[in-house]
Amino acid sequence: MPWSRDHKRATRARIVEAASPALRSRGLAGVGVADVMKAAGLTHGGFYAHFGSKDELASEAIDHAAAQTRTRLSEAAAKAPADGKLVAIAETYLSRQHGEHPEWGCPIAALGSELARGAGPAQDAIGNAVREFLAWLENEAPNLPRAERRRRAAGALATMVGAITVARALGRGDEAGEYLSQVRRFLRAALAARGK
Repeated sequence: MPWSRDHKRATRARIVEAASPALRSRGLAGVGVADVMKAAGLTHGGFYAHFGSKDELASEAIDHAAAQTRTRLSEAAAKAPADGKLVAIAETYLSRQHGEHPEWGCPIAALGSELARGAGPAQDAIGNAVREFLAWLENEAPNLPRAERRRRAAGALATMVGAITVARALGRGDEAGEYLSQVRRFLRAALAARGK
């Protein structure tokens, strides 16, 4: 007797849930299908009943991770005044915790440079994550002219992703934490400045 659609959907979601932190932590090349299936509590042989390829799984895992990131950052933005939402997002993104835990962080910072060199569903997913993040950031500053919103969103995203990447290169500890603190101060000032 075949599994019900609900069971297949739940199993697929479980696989994506297992893959998402693994991919962000170890990269696409560092995670095998067998690793993901074991983390999901499933056998390796069942993978192809749910996904056509590892790249298809990576694509869904990136979408999942991007949604998690926006949810977490939306919570920070919701607590901020209307003119401080981008700053609240940046400060949350640039936290030491985010720098030290790529497995729960933004997939753009964790996988962007690796996937930018590739092609296929995972590369498409990371590109979509960037576009959606930029559009979302633009909407977090609704009282500014559109050109200024776009400029701030582009600058904030580039600074945030780049800073997390650099902090991770510095390793865990005070040096990376101090670096992120400096970038938070820089971005706070940049976002508070009047557009030209």
